[in-house]
Amino acid sequence: MPFPRQIPDIPARTAHYTLRTDVVYDEVDGVPLRFDHYRPLGDDAPAPAVVFVHGGGWAFGDPSQAAGHGPIFARRGIATISLSYRLAHEAPFPAAASDVRRGLRWVRANAGTLGVDPSRLVLLGLSAGAHLAMLVHLTAGLDVLEADLPEALRPISERVLGVIGHYGPYDLSRRRPTPDWDPIGAFLGARVDDPAWVRLASPVAHARRAEAPILLIHGTGDDVVSHRESERMHAALEAAGKRSELLLLDGAPHAFQMDWSGDANRRANAAMDRFLDDVLGSAR
Repeated sequence: MPFPRQIPDIPARTAHYTLRTDVVYDEVDGVPLRFDHYRPLGDDAPAPAVVFVHGGGWAFGDPSQAAGHGPIFARRGIATISLSYRLAHEAPFPAAASDVRRGLRWVRANAGTLGVDPSRLVLLGLSAGAHLAMLVHLTAGLDVLEADLPEALRPISERVLGVIGHYGPYDLSRRRPTPDWDPIGAFLGARVDDPAWVRLASPVAHARRAEAPILLIHGTGDDVVSHRESERMHAALEAAGKRSELLLLDGAPHAFQMDWSGDANRRANAAMDRFLDDVLGSAR
């Protein structure tokens, strides 16, 4: 079945990758879960992989958002698996987090078919996807967020070698709804005013549980998600003795990748290259 895609007509094959789009790997409550898979060319050995989580305020977006990063990573011998998840109107928290968790475990369980190395995975998210990637990593092992997992995936590890978050909201207690826009409220659902629920959904509250190095990237000109969110996340991780790096991009807006050749995105990509070299070692 066709799915709506924010970025249509991504080349299915280049000199550096082959792309499969909207591969349905599971279904939850009638909602198909799918991924885009950028598979690097040039070597038959299992590739390290970035598991990509799209943004969109938990309300929209799809795996095609990896159209910028997937080809760039493929040039370095790194695969990208870009996941979908149930959106807020389909199911509130913890549905989206559970779906990302399911996707991450599915990738590891099916690494051979995907041509990836299950021991060399990194999570990357944009905006709401950064929140989900961070939350999934920091809450691994919490039973309350594993309720939707199928039995076959429960023994599968969620271990990753690193987490990258671009301009994510990490403290949902800082909700600032307007009459026309309340993405956090829609995401949290009926328990939006329950402090324990809000805390459970806020990565900043779980910083002490980090196991992998973390790279946070945020523009100081972001008027959608304040760069203070990444500063607070970074401070919480450092206070917990965890390894965290924060890159603030002067004046850069939300979704600065829209200007792919701009200075902000070049700096962000350079920081990711260094981070991936560090946590993955040589890509091949």
